[in-house]
Amino acid sequence: MDNHEHFLAVGKSCSTSAAAMELIRTATAEPGMIAFEELSELPAVRALQDSDSEECRKYFKLLTIFRHGTWSTYRSSQSELPELSPAQEVKLRQLSLISLAEQKKVLPYSVLQEELQLSQVRDIEDFLIDCMVLGLLNGKLDQKQRHLEVEYSKARDVRNIDDIITALENWRDNCDVVMGSIQTELDWAHSKAIDVRVRKEELDSKIEEVKKNIRTEAELRGGQQDMMTDPVADGEGTRSKRRR
Repeated sequence: MDNHEHFLAVGKSCSTSAAAMELIRTATAEPGMIAFEELSELPAVRALQDSDSEECRKYFKLLTIFRHGTWSTYRSSQSELPELSPAQEVKLRQLSLISLAEQKKVLPYSVLQEELQLSQVRDIEDFLIDCMVLGLLNGKLDQKQRHLEVEYSKARDVRNIDDIITALENWRDNCDVVMGSIQTELDWAHSKAIDVRVRKEELDSKIEEVKKNIRTEAELRGGQQDMMTDPVADGEGTRSKRRR
């Protein structure tokens, strides 16, 4: 059983708000745990959202940040949220990095320093290496250019399935437009190919006709020359006979 399944199993047995909050604390600090959508759907966890206890509501909001938010999201509303443990801080920075990697494939150190609030370049590089070791992403550190080239990253929880459906529908419509354009170009190319073939056949026919005319004219000229030379030959033959 992996970490995700373990926390789901524990969450299903939660019957109190205290147990649900402890589940959130441990799950958000667990190394390698990056999906919290199913956890947030558990009855005991969902009950925290509408609880009369401010602390319960804070923990549910914290879980929401771990689902979709970033380190800067937490910092902007820190007063309304529970304090993070060192392990939770690391986890939220890791999730923030994944979100950045989903948006851009080249991440300058300056952007990472600002978003993750890690002031030293060495801290950034150590953090990135740790994330790669955990398999959260893969990439190349360019120390000369001072950036990370992202090759692969894991995915976080889906924020809104309706947005994804809309995006896929738009992509499908765009594909239809592109396919229509390609078909138009293919039809045009096919039409041009037919025109070229017809013109080539016409040209070949004209060339053959010219060749035929040239041969006919040559044959006519050859016949006229034969007619002009035969009488001379006959006359010479007659004179030769008379001398004898």
